[in-house]
Amino acid sequence: MNIFSSKRILFFILLCGLNSFLLTYGQSKELAKHIEDEIKSIDEHLSKNEFTLALTTIEQLESYTQYIASDRNRLALNLKKAKAHYGNNADEKAIKLLLDGLKELEILTFPNIKIDYNNYLGKIFSSSKDYRRTLQYYKNTLRIANEISDTLNLLKAYSSIGLTFFKSKELDSSIYYYSRCVEFPVTTERSNIIAISYNALSANSIAINDLLKAEEYGNKALEIRQKQNDTLGIAFALMNLGGIKYSNGDYENSEEDYLIAYESVDKFYDANSIRVKENVLYNLAFINEELKDFEKAYKYLEQATNLTDSLAQANVDKNISEIQAKYNVAEAANNAEKEKSKRQRAQFFSYATIFAFISLLVVGYIFYRNYRLKQEREVDKLASDAQIKIINATIDAKEKERKSIAEILHDSVSALLSSANLHLQATKAQLKTGYPQEITKAQTIVNEASVKIRDLSHELISSVLLKFGLAFAVHDMCQKYSNSEISLFSDDDGVKRYEQDFEIKIHSIIEELVNNILKHSKAKNATIMLAHRENNMLSIRMNDDGVGFDAKKAKTKGGLGLSHIDARITVMKGVFNIVSSKNNGTSIFILVPIVPRA
Repeated sequence: MNIFSSKRILFFILLCGLNSFLLTYGQSKELAKHIEDEIKSIDEHLSKNEFTLALTTIEQLESYTQYIASDRNRLALNLKKAKAHYGNNADEKAIKLLLDGLKELEILTFPNIKIDYNNYLGKIFSSSKDYRRTLQYYKNTLRIANEISDTLNLLKAYSSIGLTFFKSKELDSSIYYYSRCVEFPVTTERSNIIAISYNALSANSIAINDLLKAEEYGNKALEIRQKQNDTLGIAFALMNLGGIKYSNGDYENSEEDYLIAYESVDKFYDANSIRVKENVLYNLAFINEELKDFEKAYKYLEQATNLTDSLAQANVDKNISEIQAKYNVAEAANNAEKEKSKRQRAQFFSYATIFAFISLLVVGYIFYRNYRLKQEREVDKLASDAQIKIINATIDAKEKERKSIAEILHDSVSALLSSANLHLQATKAQLKTGYPQEITKAQTIVNEASVKIRDLSHELISSVLLKFGLAFAVHDMCQKYSNSEISLFSDDDGVKRYEQDFEIKIHSIIEELVNNILKHSKAKNATIMLAHRENNMLSIRMNDDGVGFDAKKAKTKGGLGLSHIDARITVMKGVFNIVSSKNNGTSIFILVPIVPRA
């Protein structure tokens, strides 16, 4: 080979190397932008309480090893993960992540992340009313903020400690820490915390029956909110002042404050503004009841009830939107995986081109083929896992929606109907004789609505399941569905009360299988046997003497809902087995790890 040919080959190799470098650089910028978008997506999901979607996005982000190789990035992501776990009621997972992170942060210099970890642990223990540990973590925040002269986090720490002492009814300590907050000059970034502190001092003053001081603090909070031009904050401050005047028996001025609060948010229709209006209207009803203006009291109560109904519907719509959002996330994850695969193939092709001129083409070809086959197997596995997760997330969302609606009906709507009935009864008592017959009719309608709401609540989530547990609920199911055409029997061996969500999932699976028996089996008899095994496993056996079916074919095609049940049990790390054939009945076996009751 002559010198000219050698130089030409060398030039070509260098050119390929340059192209590869430029391609890799471009891909790195694209990846950084993608990661930034993913982080924004996680924060958005957390702000909307879409915790399952947040966890799905976090898992995708954790696959980028270059990103989580940074301690700062990994610890910040773990904080978001802890928030998602806590939102999904996985408290132990959230606390373990945060405590492990604090151990690491003892030797790392990330004070702001350390503050965030301590603050969130304080929030978790505060919600469980463990105020001793709550104060421990908030005081850690106070110490760190002092060390780095972070005024804003210092204010937040004072406010959080003051709130903790207020919840534990240590009012002197609460007043001390809130008073520290209002000593700071009011600036734009501090104004919100200082206004909250004045409202808290007002609440403390009410608790110790110092209504003059309470009103003074309330007016200071209102003054700050007015300077901020914070419509919602102004409304809250006015409601606070109205409540103080109500407690003092000054009903006319109390009504005036509440009416101004209502007018300030009247043209806004977001969830927070609607809740303010709802609260104001209920209070106006109580005030007019004290003023003996029962007509106005009834009008305000009716308007408040309508707003309560609209909020309940908004919660239902939100749950439905969350299901749709989960599908969107799954689709986005699929597209992201395709883009990632494209980048990997392009990068590999670039390296393979250089390698082809340095080594044997045959070796490069074999390596490439092996790589492609491996990727295809991994993609197939990921697709299967993703499908299982989507099915499980959809059913979980449906159960969560049913439970949420049932709780709204039982805890909110039923309570409102009872309150309305009490008001009607009080009106009858005040009128004594000669009250309009419409009041009695209204009471009858309210009572009938209460019964229908209760029945609907029980249809959505079994009241027997929530009160007495899985074994009683299955026994109740058998009694309810048994008739002249089919007899259902249940038996339980050592079955106890378990974690509520676990019981709901198992009950839902059994109910789906019982529905299949009723619809398709033509059986005369069916049995459901539950057993608590020594290795902390729950076994479920279901047998019927029906016509049977081709179990393998039905499971593959997703018939009778079996593919959904299989997906649920797979996620629960359990075993699901069906033995059936035509005219020989069906036998179903399920074995799942038990989630114990807290």
